[in-house]
Amino acid sequence: MGGAVPSWRVFPEGVSIQELLERGDQATDAGDFISAGNWYFHAKRRGSAEGRDKARELQPQLEILADQGDLDAKVLVAGLLLERGEQLPRATSLLEAAAGEAVIEGMRELGFVLAGGMGVAPDPSRANDLYRAAAEAGDGYAAFNLAVNYYRGYGAGKNFREFAKWLQVAGGLGIPEACAVLGDQCAKKGLDDESLQWYVRAARSSHVPAMLVAAQRYRDGVGTAVDLVQAVRWLLTPLDRGNGDGIHDAIELASSMTIEQIREAGQLSGHSDEAELLIRRR
Repeated sequence: MGGAVPSWRVFPEGVSIQELLERGDQATDAGDFISAGNWYFHAKRRGSAEGRDKARELQPQLEILADQGDLDAKVLVAGLLLERGEQLPRATSLLEAAAGEAVIEGMRELGFVLAGGMGVAPDPSRANDLYRAAAEAGDGYAAFNLAVNYYRGYGAGKNFREFAKWLQVAGGLGIPEACAVLGDQCAKKGLDDESLQWYVRAARSSHVPAMLVAAQRYRDGVGTAVDLVQAVRWLLTPLDRGNGDGIHDAIELASSMTIEQIREAGQLSGHSDEAELLIRRR
């Protein structure tokens, strides 16, 4: 696996769902179906139904590449099969082939299959070995999965030191679930400014609970000065994932904001139309 690391192999921290889809479309137009599939998978993990559907549309091309021996294609085809719960033995075989050649995503996804017993007997110990190998190669999701297993004592004895170590690795690589947990940990220790930084990192990568916590902290001035623009920004952003839990609070805050502030929050969140609705409701 020498040479330059493909850009899709690095977790796209802070990249919007729309940009992920656009990257996938550009790769598709260029005939680079491996890059396209991975960009769509990144969008799908953020909750994008469009990303899921576009990844599925690539399956015929990916099947051809997988049959030709392309290991990254094997991983993508396996992911599509696992998502639908189809041909699980074949999906496992494809991942075994990729993991056997140290393909990072292959090791991580095979670990996921073995941890959950998806069409195979559960093997949490081997799953952790695969997660560790992928994490050591720079995969943040594998690091997070390994951290969770150490926390739960799944496939290994409970080990808080190892949990903390791999959680920090995952957070450092921008994995939103890890960043949110680190935010919670800092909050419990009273490290409010550091806690907010972790929540915002998670929020920038589409983690809805972190968005809502960040909004509350900007509203109340916890770990930062009061900033109603940022508060409304993070109350509107969950709309990207079809979540309207922040709308009522956004309406309430908008009543004490200027029109310019509301529009700035709308622009930052990517929801300018909804911001105009807030203005009309003032």
